[in-house]
Amino acid sequence: MRALIQLVMLFAWGTLQAQEAAALQSRAKKVVATLCAPEMHGRGYVENGDGLAADWIAEQYKAMGLPPIKADYFEPFTFNVNSFPDSIKVELDGNSLVPGVDFLVDPSSGSASGTFELVHLTADAMMQPERKATVMGSLPGKAACLHFPATTNADTLQAYRALERELMHYCPVVRVASGKLTWGAAQEAMPYPLVDVASDQLTEASRTIRIDVRNSLLVKHQARNVLGTIKGKGRKWIIIGAHYDHLGQMGPDVLFPGANDNASGVAMLLSLADHFSKFKPQHNLLFAAFAGEEAGLVGSDWCAVDRPINLPDVKMMLNLDILGTGDDGIMVVNATEQQAAYDLLVKINGKRRYLPQVKSRGPACNSDHCPFVKRGVPGIFVYTLGGIAAYHDVLDKAETLPLNEFADLHFLLRDFIDQLK
Repeated sequence: MRALIQLVMLFAWGTLQAQEAAALQSRAKKVVATLCAPEMHGRGYVENGDGLAADWIAEQYKAMGLPPIKADYFEPFTFNVNSFPDSIKVELDGNSLVPGVDFLVDPSSGSASGTFELVHLTADAMMQPERKATVMGSLPGKAACLHFPATTNADTLQAYRALERELMHYCPVVRVASGKLTWGAAQEAMPYPLVDVASDQLTEASRTIRIDVRNSLLVKHQARNVLGTIKGKGRKWIIIGAHYDHLGQMGPDVLFPGANDNASGVAMLLSLADHFSKFKPQHNLLFAAFAGEEAGLVGSDWCAVDRPINLPDVKMMLNLDILGTGDDGIMVVNATEQQAAYDLLVKINGKRRYLPQVKSRGPACNSDHCPFVKRGVPGIFVYTLGGIAAYHDVLDKAETLPLNEFADLHFLLRDFIDQLK
């Protein structure tokens, strides 16, 4: 009889967990869909996209009953960022290219309008001082078309980038995109634009390019981190962070929705906030939705400087970024420096069998944990592995983001937060 009762209880628990998992995934999909909607303008720097997202997240905190740590939920700061408010047009030899599909402009691009003869350049020509001087003298009024060999060597890539930036002071620059077209954000603007063109569109036979690009450098762009708290049983803090900003729009015609990067992380942050608003945690929790990550970790850096809480009181900074898949488990960045935290994640996952694996990686200053770690705060960064590969492109959409391991990761993270000593 006891065995039967245990079996019934196990079945009931499993059913309840399955129901909760389905509800968690459903709510996460709604959060991602909202943050990726055209009305949010890619949560970037055109049409106040990041500001609209900040307001929406603050509304979610308020609805959950999370108290602010300051006078309100916002931690304001400013930074410079380049933007492209107007439609961008590019033609190669009279053939119109599709923005976001056939080409992108470099995020640090300046403005240019007109038809330019292409001057095809090789790396060899630009690496030899005498030949380079001759080339540079021929560029005014034309466009430099770069044909640099593909490489993964960091020093070579740095040299290429330095040449590209130098050329952007003289004329428009065109290059064949390496792999798929991906975009970014920049805090500065060069005098001329750089256009990345898909490899099937640009050849050594291309002769002219028509460019119509207008940039707008936003000086002291007003941004806000969104901070909410939950009081725990002790005096120590856990910071749970996720950046909500994305790349926004390259003009009105190209939207970067940013579903995996990082509407998924915001969905997890809000999911954990909702849970711990109902079940009191051991430690105090600061939920930090950061702005300005894509422009260089600007929001998290300001939070670490502004210090809304005393950093020596922080037990752990848990950074959530790119959580939309999970077919192959998760990666824990800085695990080698936070071995006890990593071992706890592995132990919980081994017992509960939430995810296929919990992998370990060393330190990397590649997301919002970094400014805190630099200041002595223990921190880890969790991201999912496997599944779709859309990243910093127009295909990172809500409708194609599976969130297939979202609930299991939620269970793992809340167990981790509960058990962190």
